[in-house]
Amino acid sequence: MGTAARLHKKIKRMKSVKTFAAILLMTGFLSTSAFAQTDKKDAPKEHKCTKACSKDKHAYAHGEKGHTCGDACKKMEKKGNM
Repeated sequence: MGTAARLHKKIKRMKSVKTFAAILLMTGFLSTSAFAQTDKKDAPKEHKCTKACSKDKHAYAHGEKGHTCGDACKKMEKKGNM
């Protein structure tokens, strides 16, 4: 086997290794991004009463269980303030 043939074989093997590595990285990225929304950070937190709460009514903060986003909340979320 000549030098050129060995070099060609080595280059071909390196390309296949790079392709395989790229496929592994992409599938790993896709599988982790699919589960990113189920992270506990995104789950609603338990409500903790503040001075704004009374016996009859609670004031739920954004991200707490029981909170429903209104127009003002959605606007702030779009701006990236939350």
